Amino acid sequence: MDKEWFATNELTGVGGLPKTPQGINKRAREDGWEKRRRKGVQGRGVEYSIRSLPQEVRNSLLLKEGAVAEYQQIRQEPTLLASWIHIFHQLSESEQSRLINFILREGALAMLSRLENTADDQTA
Repeated sequence: MDKEWFATNELTGVGGLPKTPQGINKRAREDGWEKRRRKGVQGRGVEYSIRSLPQEVRNSLLLKEGAVAEYQQIRQEPTLLASWIHIFHQLSESEQSRLINFILREGALAMLSRLENTADDQTA
C-alpha cells in the first residue's frame, strides 16, 4: 500500500473504529497513534500513520485499497504499548504526574527493580 497517512474522515467506521471524527480523535489519543498536521488544511486537521493504527483497521484499509497480499492475521490481544497507554489514562492526573516524575527521577530500570522486589516480598 502506497498511502501512509489517513485523515480522520477516512478512518470513521473503518475496522470497528468510531463513526465520528471526535470518536476517532479520542481513540487516537488513548492509543497513542502517530499523527501529523494535514498539509494545505486550515484549523486542526490531522492525519494518522497507518503504522500506528490497530491491526484490524490496517487490514480493512489494505482490503479497501485492494492490497490483499499485505493482509496480516488480526491479533486479538492488545499491544504492550496500547495496554500501558490505557492503564496510564485510567490514573488520575495527580497519579499520572507522580508516575511520570518517578520514572524521570529514578528511571525505568529502577522502577522495574522496585516492582520485582515488591513481588518477591509478597511471595515470601
